Amino acid sequence: KIQKKVPSWYREGLLFPAALSMEQASSEATARFKASLVQGEKIADLSGGLGVDSFFFSQVFGSVVHVEPDAELQQITKHNFGVLGVSNARFVTATAEDFLRDSLDMFDLLYLDPSRRHEQKGKVFQLQDCSPNILAIKALALEKAPRILLKTAPLLDISLAARQLEQVSRIWVVASGDECREVLYLLERSPTPFENIPVHAVQIQKDGAVQDFRFTYAEEQQSVVEYALPQQYLYEPNPAILKAGAFRSFASRYGLQKLQQHTHLYTSTAFVPGLPARSFAIEAICKYERKAVMACIPSGKANITTRNFPDNADVVRKKLGLADGGDHYVFALTDMEGKKVVVVGKKI
Repeated sequence: KIQKKVPSWYREGLLFPAALSMEQASSEATARFKASLVQGEKIADLSGGLGVDSFFFSQVFGSVVHVEPDAELQQITKHNFGVLGVSNARFVTATAEDFLRDSLDMFDLLYLDPSRRHEQKGKVFQLQDCSPNILAIKALALEKAPRILLKTAPLLDISLAARQLEQVSRIWVVASGDECREVLYLLERSPTPFENIPVHAVQIQKDGAVQDFRFTYAEEQQSVVEYALPQQYLYEPNPAILKAGAFRSFASRYGLQKLQQHTHLYTSTAFVPGLPARSFAIEAICKYERKAVMACIPSGKANITTRNFPDNADVVRKKLGLADGGDHYVFALTDMEGKKVVVVGKKI
């Protein structure tokens, strides 16, 4: 598990705790990205856990305090940091609430990744249900540091979270692979109006390169979008852009037409290179019927995606008689005329 999640930790001598701690830990890719956003003299990780985030923060801060209420887990982390050669970490066995109340230290930044496990409710994602509750400790935390970096689950509504937190100055929606992994909120003492908060839709590539689509919700509201039927090319924005809700901004920024208000796919007559999106050359536009689609895909194999469509990918695959895989991509979607159509193309 660690070889896949944190490859630089795949070595002899490290200890690993219960599987849940591994599951809740950040991946190396997302932890490295977080560390690239900040630097300073002193940071406290108020949700230390396995220490993946603390480890990468230790490389860009003069010192890091690892705060963790589970003494056994913290001893494992302390051992591992010794093996990994981290010499600027201090360990405090305490809850985030107790640490903030008792510590006399001031910090450049506090980091918090609240546990999304609730004793009664099981897996949760609303801010008030996570532990610690950032809404309850925010005021005290901002007395100890001018900035808080908060990590939340992608399921949490960004607009709701920003309005609850009140003092958000920047947001990062972080995706790697084909899914959104986390949303980061930077809190500062002076509030920024929600519509003016810079939002970064970030896609971390396999080689570690970062695609960063930056916008504000004011820009999103003001962007003018044209709609069109599928033309020569089709574009599917990366998962971070889709989660961030930059639907109009994406079209406006790159001069694309949208297929329908709720169909978050885009088209153009001339190819637009270098987009933070998957790009496809359209080969056919078919009715949602097996005979029509199979005529365009001799191999009988295709990768299926649905957007604003009544059937999911499994139902579409079964109805069209397609096997999974191959070079063709099938998009089952609703077009601007309200028709249910199937777009067949190949990836560029």
